[in-house]
Amino acid sequence: MKRLWPVPVAAVLLGACGTLGTPEPTAGDLLAAPTTLQVGGRSLRAEAIPTLSEDTFRVRVRVQTKHAPIPDLQVTGVYVVTEDGVWNAPVAARDRRHCGEDRCLQGTGRGAAEGLHSGEGVQVVVSLKDQKGRVLWLRDARASIQ
Repeated sequence: MKRLWPVPVAAVLLGACGTLGTPEPTAGDLLAAPTTLQVGGRSLRAEAIPTLSEDTFRVRVRVQTKHAPIPDLQVTGVYVVTEDGVWNAPVAARDRRHCGEDRCLQGTGRGAAEGLHSGEGVQVVVSLKDQKGRVLWLRDARASIQ
């Protein structure tokens, strides 16, 4: 699924927030997502690898902690903020997995690559769901489309 929304200039001025209640966040909400998140006594960070292959855009995101075990979270979606708007894709159950000796979660979102270009700098936000059903957001501040 792909959606592009205009990125408001004021979005960068919004404050950081780790939890959002809306299912469709704005570019401002996504840009305000933290780059480090504290969950269950663990500090989490995200590392994204966005890639283009013909007409398909694929974004693999790893959520990592230095000390095992990683909290019980589920990767549910990927959002990519570009100069032109927001691209998003759900992460299907088959595209979720644990990695790195119980210190890492991984999820991949894929969809149409309309308007995206190799080498473009982007910000990637991963949506996570905890055991209580709360949605948490974590941002990789710097990524480039490969």
